[in-house]
Amino acid sequence: MESRNTHFNNKQNFWILVGLILFVIILSLAVFSRQSLRLDEAQSLWQTSHTPTKILNILAQDVHVPLYHMVLHFWQLFLGSTVVTGRMLSLIFFALSIPAMYYLGKRAFNSSISIFATALLAISPFMNWYGNEMRMYSLFTLLTILSQYFFIGIYKKQDSDSWIGYFLVAFFGIFTHYFFWFVLLVQAIFYFMYKDLFLKGSLKRFISIAIILGLAFTPWIIYVQILGTVGNQAPILTIPNTVNVFNTFSQFIFGFQNDHLNTILVSLWPLTVLLGFLALRENERVSPEVIYMVMSVLIPIAAAFVVSVTLRPLFVSRYLILTIPSMYLLISWIFSTYPRPLRKALGVILIFAMLAGLAVEVINPSSPVKENYRQAADYLEQHASAQDVIVLSAPFTIYPVEYYYRGPTPVATLPIWNRYETGAIPPFDENKLQQEIDTVKGSHDKAYVLLSYDQGYEEKIRLYFETNFQRLELKEFSPGLKLYVYQLRYDKPIFGMR
Repeated sequence: MESRNTHFNNKQNFWILVGLILFVIILSLAVFSRQSLRLDEAQSLWQTSHTPTKILNILAQDVHVPLYHMVLHFWQLFLGSTVVTGRMLSLIFFALSIPAMYYLGKRAFNSSISIFATALLAISPFMNWYGNEMRMYSLFTLLTILSQYFFIGIYKKQDSDSWIGYFLVAFFGIFTHYFFWFVLLVQAIFYFMYKDLFLKGSLKRFISIAIILGLAFTPWIIYVQILGTVGNQAPILTIPNTVNVFNTFSQFIFGFQNDHLNTILVSLWPLTVLLGFLALRENERVSPEVIYMVMSVLIPIAAAFVVSVTLRPLFVSRYLILTIPSMYLLISWIFSTYPRPLRKALGVILIFAMLAGLAVEVINPSSPVKENYRQAADYLEQHASAQDVIVLSAPFTIYPVEYYYRGPTPVATLPIWNRYETGAIPPFDENKLQQEIDTVKGSHDKAYVLLSYDQGYEEKIRLYFETNFQRLELKEFSPGLKLYVYQLRYDKPIFGMR
């Protein structure tokens, strides 16, 4: 009878997994794949449009490692460089994460906990956003799940396949995102906390893997140091505070919400933490797997916060996407400790809340901001002439604009930046603003000033144009993406002369 029930549950879970995969694919094709190219995606397209050697050179001056970009480069060679095609690669990694998550949860806990956590992953507003973006985050998530699966297998299954899988995933992981080292850090700490779980000789194997990974990664670090220009194309990040930490947790569960709703969600965290502690208290013997999931959530976030406060700001919620699988499994486990009626009620409430967050993400143009560079470029093609100039700020917003723009108008940036030259994006200098605008202005008739992605100086640029030139028009294509049209000159040149 038990075998028959197990077979039924496995079959039921199989069809649930199929349904979840179809859900994310249909949602992607119906919604996310149709959206305008985003800033980060445009950078990915530009970076991967070069030869493999040049890609390595460009990325060594950026803040990412090269595996995803290399995969995207060859993906585009075979399938084309359209937005839909590029996003499809990330969607494949996201879809693969769904069965991977299920098997991780089943190995760590049981199929009941696993299937609920997997459902949370599939309907997650945060995961659906980055699972449809031409960046490395869905691949990063997949490799994190696989790393945890093989790591737990090392002491539960104690087979050679787990060791081989663990090494291969770790190798690809460190070249997918720098934060993958946090995954390995958590596993190292867990090993020394629960050393008795592992077979004798495991430490030697882990040390051997660490040495190989270090040797493999060292040439990349040396190359980055030789160039000495890391962060050339990175946006300016601010030092985080505790509100940013709680916002990160909120985003991982409910997605990107407006400030008012986000404040309400953040205020509920004390209640959430209390429910978690009650679950721990009711279970005097907490399994090592639960502790591992807690560590996998807290240690990377705490480490990123400390480094951001003491050394260099790098606390970005999408960089911490590695904590999401463990967070969902931990939530699922906590719910499983409650009485059945309460467990069902909490499960329904959470799923409803996440689906509501996903709906807001789909419908609301500002949660998160859906940068409509496509519409802006179309407008510029129709209205700007060869005698005008297009001015973009921040400078790196040239990537999404030039992807769509096919008109005759010259394009410049403020601050003025030639991204084909080695070196960082020039910092904004208010003392040089007039000189740079005079250079951009030249003998052009009108300036189409497209401002987006404020880096702290957008208002100063706008005020200078407002003060010194007549504004002819203002259009907003999406929240924060505004086009100002200014008259630069009023004299009419003699025919054939300038």
